[in-house]
Amino acid sequence: MLNRTFAVLVAIVAAAIHNPRAGADEKVPADHDVAAWVRQRVQGWQPTAADRPFDEIGWAKDIREAERLARENDRPVFLFTHDGHMAVGRC
Repeated sequence: MLNRTFAVLVAIVAAAIHNPRAGADEKVPADHDVAAWVRQRVQGWQPTAADRPFDEIGWAKDIREAERLARENDRPVFLFTHDGHMAVGRC
């Protein structure tokens, strides 16, 4: 599985580097600069804080902590349960 994933990643990078429809102003990196170029592209694709308002939620570690904070701040508690992976955005 790891070899297959690596092969797909290499194919994607190769296609991105050798894309004949790449903009004329976009420079194709030299072989020794490919790793830095990929890191820069990946960093540029990361969501910004504006893209992730979910991260602004004041999560509590357990229900008792949530209830304590709700009493202190005169706020309601919204109980959210989840079984899966929050980072992929599927509930």
